[in-house]
Amino acid sequence: MTPARASAGYIPWWLLAGVAGACLLASLVLAGLAAATRTADLPRATATARLVTAPPVTAAAPETPAAAAPTPAPVEPPTATAPPPPAGEVAVGGYVQVTGTGEAGFLNLRAEANLTAPVNYLAIEREVFQVQAGPVSADGFTWWYLVDPATSTRYGWAVQNYLQVVQGP
Repeated sequence: MTPARASAGYIPWWLLAGVAGACLLASLVLAGLAAATRTADLPRATATARLVTAPPVTAAAPETPAAAAPTPAPVEPPTATAPPPPAGEVAVGGYVQVTGTGEAGFLNLRAEANLTAPVNYLAIEREVFQVQAGPVSADGFTWWYLVDPATSTRYGWAVQNYLQVVQGP
């Protein structure tokens, strides 16, 4: 038997090893839970910049009159155009599916029924929601308040043009 240590702060090595092992096991369990409950990454909105340049202006020779520089055609900013609403009548209590989002693949569900309101959730193509309020007319569109029937954390106002009436989930 080994003699007792004189220090009151002595901790046996086997106790330290046991605590370290328990911490390692707990971290592995938490990492496994995090990986199992992780949702798929959502698509992100992308922006495209358009650079418009004018042709260079050249100095005319003194013996010839200056040629007028060609005026570039005005470039109109891109405008978002929504497709026409799909067939079917959207109604409170019914279910709708996100459709017609094109290359983006998602629809913004906004905090309020307008184009400048913050986005609450990005609804992916073919995702189903329940209609809970609406219609509201704003910014030239008809808006409906949608909630994911599986989880209450996915909700917001969406433009009718991207909603197809479907049977319940």
